Amino acid sequence: MRKPLLAAVVTAALFGLSGCDSDGNGVEPSTHALYGDYESTKVFNIDVDRMSLDAVMNVSPALGPYGVDCETDTEAFALTRRGDSIAVINFRENRVVKVIPLKFHPRSTATLDNLDLVLVSGKTKPMSATIGKTDHEVKRYFGEDVDTSVHPVDSSNYFGGGNATGHPFWLADGRRFLMLDRVNRKLILYSKDSETPLAQIDTETTAHHVLTLSSEVDSSGNGTYYMTLEGPNDAENGSIPAAGIMKFTIDSSNAITVDTVFHAAHEDGGVHHAAFYGDKYIFMPTYSGKVYVVDKNSMSSVAAFRAGLGAGHITFSIPKRLAVVTNHKATYVTVVDLSNPQSPKVVGNIEVAKPLTSEEWAAGKNAQAHTSYIDESGRYFYSCANCEAKFYSIDLDYLWVSKSIKLPGTYVAMGDFIRY
Repeated sequence: MRKPLLAAVVTAALFGLSGCDSDGNGVEPSTHALYGDYESTKVFNIDVDRMSLDAVMNVSPALGPYGVDCETDTEAFALTRRGDSIAVINFRENRVVKVIPLKFHPRSTATLDNLDLVLVSGKTKPMSATIGKTDHEVKRYFGEDVDTSVHPVDSSNYFGGGNATGHPFWLADGRRFLMLDRVNRKLILYSKDSETPLAQIDTETTAHHVLTLSSEVDSSGNGTYYMTLEGPNDAENGSIPAAGIMKFTIDSSNAITVDTVFHAAHEDGGVHHAAFYGDKYIFMPTYSGKVYVVDKNSMSSVAAFRAGLGAGHITFSIPKRLAVVTNHKATYVTVVDLSNPQSPKVVGNIEVAKPLTSEEWAAGKNAQAHTSYIDESGRYFYSCANCEAKFYSIDLDYLWVSKSIKLPGTYVAMGDFIRY
């Protein structure tokens, strides 16, 4: 599966980056980070190994590239969330290939290596679209063609903001996919060949993303899945179910069956992304900063530790047996020793960003980016400080920021990493 870092940041740390080993011209490959500037039309191509800015691409007339998703070893889609279009860029040539009109503002994408389709979920409508990787044409639309200005997400009660959908998810067969409808709070299974749902179920709260293990699904995509439930926007609102993880199955008859739901404590607030560590434990950060270690078999918490406010992502250094928690609302990342996953120990909080101003808080901004990467040695962690547009590396041996570069942007929140 391509895009190992957007759908599940841990995958890159476990198995290495997608992409090529060389460019075919005898030039040594380098890891690159592709990030968007949400408050402009800029996309940045950063040479991670050299910590230098390679290029700035202008995706106009597409607006607001919140992030970038690599779809092939040559092209990426810029998630231009401020307009009804999505931009295709060739990151090897640092140019815009095409701006594709859509019926909605895009939220995020998903693809499979052996599939000539990109799945795009909606920001402003509970819809998805499939787009050809080769011809860059929209193939089909799915979902409810109603704008959130008419039928909004209940973001006053549910955590996670006003995006109409969560992250899209392809099943392994490349024929079916899941759409997380945040407006109507439904999990919907579609065939790529029909606008009519194969199955759908209600979700306790809005949902954010789906994760699984290859060992728990077959080649057709039937098997066991896990989905983060975002929970209440106000931790004191006891009428909204607590955030957590829903374990469910999909079978050959397309039935979606809920197995078990693990809930955080209500006072922990909302949940964003969770990630597998090995084949047994799911690490689930919560807004309060409490991070749960959940045994996927019993769907119960076996440990917990304290990170920072807005804890939303976790990236693993397998060689070092460390985890790095991204704390969206705090100035620091939290580094955790996982020598014993059932007894995690915080070993440091590393300052990476300035505090959010009152204006940035009011605008719903985050201090730290959604996406990050740990190199194959497990020593260096890379990410961005959003409001400063600062790309940085952390040396996990010494627990300090080793290098940083200032990008010519304003709000750099999400991206992808690829080696070529």
